[in-house]
Amino acid sequence: MLALLAGGCGDRERMPLPPEIEDPYYVQGKQLQKQGRPSEALNAFLKVIDRRGESPSPESHLEAGLICLYHTKDFPAAYYHLRRYHKAQPNSKEAPLVLGKIEEAKREFARTLPGRPLDDQSLRLAMEDEVHKLRRENEELRAELAVIRGGGVAATSRGPRMIALPEEVRVGPVRPPAVAVAPGPESAAPAEEERPPLVTPAPAPAPVAPAPAVTAAPPRPAPEAARPAPRAAGRSHTVAPKDTLYSISRRYQVRVEDIVAANPALLPRASTPLRVGTTLRIP
Repeated sequence: MLALLAGGCGDRERMPLPPEIEDPYYVQGKQLQKQGRPSEALNAFLKVIDRRGESPSPESHLEAGLICLYHTKDFPAAYYHLRRYHKAQPNSKEAPLVLGKIEEAKREFARTLPGRPLDDQSLRLAMEDEVHKLRRENEELRAELAVIRGGGVAATSRGPRMIALPEEVRVGPVRPPAVAVAPGPESAAPAEEERPPLVTPAPAPAPVAPAPAVTAAPPRPAPEAARPAPRAAGRSHTVAPKDTLYSISRRYQVRVEDIVAANPALLPRASTPLRVGTTLRIP
């Protein structure tokens, strides 16, 4: 009985697997991709790869590699799965595209390594050429600016600039400055003889008759309305609960300093607090 059971189990293990694209897990992974669930689809494709074991499963490796490259950003895993596809299907029509994806996974992984240069030598050389070109353009622009500031004419033998200069800095034809030439003795016009200005004598003043003496009238007294009203003498104020020096000064039309000066014993300074009931002298 045990032999029969063992033989049955062995036959079941040796049962042929269905085609990869008909595997239930592969079909499930494609459906999850359409639903926008890449992580769950990746698990389904990995189950197909694990279930088939040594049997080639290039389609599942391809789908898993693309998910790792563009969704989970697991670049080493993407590189592994894409290489497995290319090894199993080197002559397929997708093989050139997969090779490009493999290089892309290598570049993206290299960028995640701190302090390590890119492995793509062509990209590095292109960057170095661009840096040299920018440095050369920078030096030529500096030379042109130095010539412009010095008042000369810049050389125009090099190619077009990468950076356009503004209108006010562009070089134009420089005209030589005009030089004043002193006239020689032959061309100098004879100077006119300087003559003193004519002075007309002023006419003699006519005799003026003496004016009659005018007796000054005594000054008139100013009208009563124009005279300033004298301040009332002997005024005083008894401090109320809410009085301040400012309110008292406004009430009697006097300055705070005058009130303080008139009450030296009660108000040594303007900041002295007022006591209710104190009688202040108002100047």
